[in-house]
Amino acid sequence: MIIDLQTIEELELQKDNAQKLNIFELIDFTSTQGGKYKLKSLFKKPLDSFSSIQKHQQAIKDIQQNISIWELPLNTELADKLDVYYFSDSGTSVAGNFIARFIESISYRFLYKDFNKTFVQGTKNLIYFLKRLNKFRVGFKDVQFSSLLQEYFVQIDEVLALSEITEAIEVGAINKLNNTVLLHFDKLFRDKYKSEILRLIDIVYELDVLVSKAKANLKFNLVFPEFTEGKNPVFEADELYHLFVKEPIKNSIDFSKNKNFIFLTGPNMAGKTTFLKACGVAVFLAHIGMGVPAKSLRLSYFDRLFTSLNISDNLPKGYSYFYSEVRRVRELADILHQSKHAFIIFDELFKGTNVKDAFEGSLKIIQKLSKWNNSLFMLSSHLLELGQELNNEPSIQFLYFDSKVENGKPIFNYQIKKGLSDERLGVLILENEGVFKLLEKNDEN
Repeated sequence: MIIDLQTIEELELQKDNAQKLNIFELIDFTSTQGGKYKLKSLFKKPLDSFSSIQKHQQAIKDIQQNISIWELPLNTELADKLDVYYFSDSGTSVAGNFIARFIESISYRFLYKDFNKTFVQGTKNLIYFLKRLNKFRVGFKDVQFSSLLQEYFVQIDEVLALSEITEAIEVGAINKLNNTVLLHFDKLFRDKYKSEILRLIDIVYELDVLVSKAKANLKFNLVFPEFTEGKNPVFEADELYHLFVKEPIKNSIDFSKNKNFIFLTGPNMAGKTTFLKACGVAVFLAHIGMGVPAKSLRLSYFDRLFTSLNISDNLPKGYSYFYSEVRRVRELADILHQSKHAFIIFDELFKGTNVKDAFEGSLKIIQKLSKWNNSLFMLSSHLLELGQELNNEPSIQFLYFDSKVENGKPIFNYQIKKGLSDERLGVLILENEGVFKLLEKNDEN
């Protein structure tokens, strides 16, 4: 699935400022920097096929069955030390026998300033990692895993079974190894078997991502979605909610067989935008192989997730707010021509122009989008007149959030309903916030 930076930002999946709440920070339970980097990369480029998602789902399910035993043989501290070891500029030993290596071990102390850090400590750290990895692997020897985990463990076994790697694993006290022996192992680690060992480290990072996702699923009680294959796109969510809401009101949604467009209305603060984001986040989490915040979710594989929730002008390029909105719709048009199934979310079309142009432009755009039955669309709007005009469009279903006023204050239940809303609470909210009163001019001003 392809997702662009604007969609990532609007759905609050990742943010440059980690102080702001975002989905990545919420579900990141990685224990290494390499794992964190891979998870971040996955957020920018989700899994690329239905089969890949299935493999990740099953691997995470395997891990969740007994999460307590999944203590990885690599943590941030050890991983950092191995990085220093492999990025060192110091050359490896060239000697082919014990005596020559002994002489080298003496001369290298003077040739290389980082002799102790690279040749001695670095080699010891690598042996320590191999020992820990072997112990970790032995703990799963009799366990039958699904295909993805099995692939990783087969690759690990192939490297650990190499006679010279086994020799390193079976050494006694690491700290008692002399420099001559360490030079021998350093030659193996950074020369002969460099690619194999770097692959071992990379596999641990991959496992770190899977374990992180399993921990997030368990912590937030996320449920694995069911993917379906077929010509028509599907999104059926039961009791869906947003992870950011502490005590969420859960809502269900179903794009029925012949209706691919949801037109969402309701007053300000009733929950429209949060619900739109909840749907987008659920689609995203499903496409990185994770569980979703819902009782159940059945959906298609979407090759594109696209949102337009918070457009801004672009002063360096000379774009006005309205022109930025137009460009975003143009981007969508290009995507529809390229995608098999796309999931599209808009929060109000054309807020940057007058009401008449907004109405006429939105009407034409919605009518044309609704004809793209290979994709699903969600759009919220305050223009009730739009809904009335679109009422006879067969592919559009109408949902709304409502409210009631008690003692002059709006009360929201955040429950989605079928139909159109004609409520407008903007003036009431301004009144309750004392805005009009603060703007009153008295004789002293």
